[in-house]
Amino acid sequence: MVSVELNIDRLARVILISAWMFLLFTSNIMAQHKTAVYITDFPNESLRSKIEKNASELLTALNSAYMDTTSKEPDFSNVALTDIAKNAINAIWSTAKFQCTETEIITNLIREEDGSGYEIRNIPFVIKVSKDSVRYEDGVLLFTPTGIVKNLFFGLETHQYNKLLRTGKDITDFRRRQLILNFIENFRTAYNRKDLDFLTKVFSDNALIIVGQVIKEKPKSSDMLEKNLGKQKVKLIRYSKKEYLSHLKEVFRRNEYIDVGFEGIDIVQHRLFPNIYGAQMKQYWKSSTYSDVGYLFLMIDFKDENNPVIHVRAWQPEKETDPDSAISLGDFEIIQ
Repeated sequence: MVSVELNIDRLARVILISAWMFLLFTSNIMAQHKTAVYITDFPNESLRSKIEKNASELLTALNSAYMDTTSKEPDFSNVALTDIAKNAINAIWSTAKFQCTETEIITNLIREEDGSGYEIRNIPFVIKVSKDSVRYEDGVLLFTPTGIVKNLFFGLETHQYNKLLRTGKDITDFRRRQLILNFIENFRTAYNRKDLDFLTKVFSDNALIIVGQVIKEKPKSSDMLEKNLGKQKVKLIRYSKKEYLSHLKEVFRRNEYIDVGFEGIDIVQHRLFPNIYGAQMKQYWKSSTYSDVGYLFLMIDFKDENNPVIHVRAWQPEKETDPDSAISLGDFEIIQ
């Protein structure tokens, strides 16, 4: 009789220990999904707490959905975010799932110079590009003046972003450069999220789209631009906005994912038209069907700062292009 009671007691202890270990394991798994954001050196405690909560809840929702293979979209029911932000995040998510790799982020809040809100930069994301491939990106979260999440995009590397901001000559130029860099980051992420609506909006109706292609013989067609680009012969094909977007729509349809990256960005303000900026950079394009590296040039008009437009987009292949001969702002005569 005594022996039976001891066995039952041991069995009860084993069950209790097993249950405790299961709960501990489960809580550890749940903790791994959570990302807590803490903001330093911000005087408005109420707003700080709201932004911390929304940022933490959003990143945690992404992490949970990333780990849940049955999840189609993250659950943002605990996050205060705009419809634009929700649609943008879900658009990225539909092409590639991503999660924050840190359980705790201690950062500062950057106030946007135009007074339109705040941003948190350098959020480490791991992105599942394909079944066997991931990439790492620094994310940027944008907030309204009241602390609601208004957008998310993949940002430039920290040292590059800070270097470009420091090149501003005065306060006005600094503010404009911050707008340009945010615009470029959002423009880049638009390809990742296959956002044809955004790209339709930012290209002016009369935008000039130029794409370089290597040829063996000199092009004779009248719709080609001739330019000496190193030793190789490259034809620069002109596209209208409608033609380019139609081609891009098909590219988006054919590819499961698109990964676009920029580096070596150089921004120049036009000497006669201060609202016009030229941005040169190296572009890395990788998709499920195609990849390339080339020099990208954008002519951006900030006359309406809330709605900047691109007048020129030019791309040239890296291998066949002399960097000193790449298309730049000086290649265009602007008539206003």
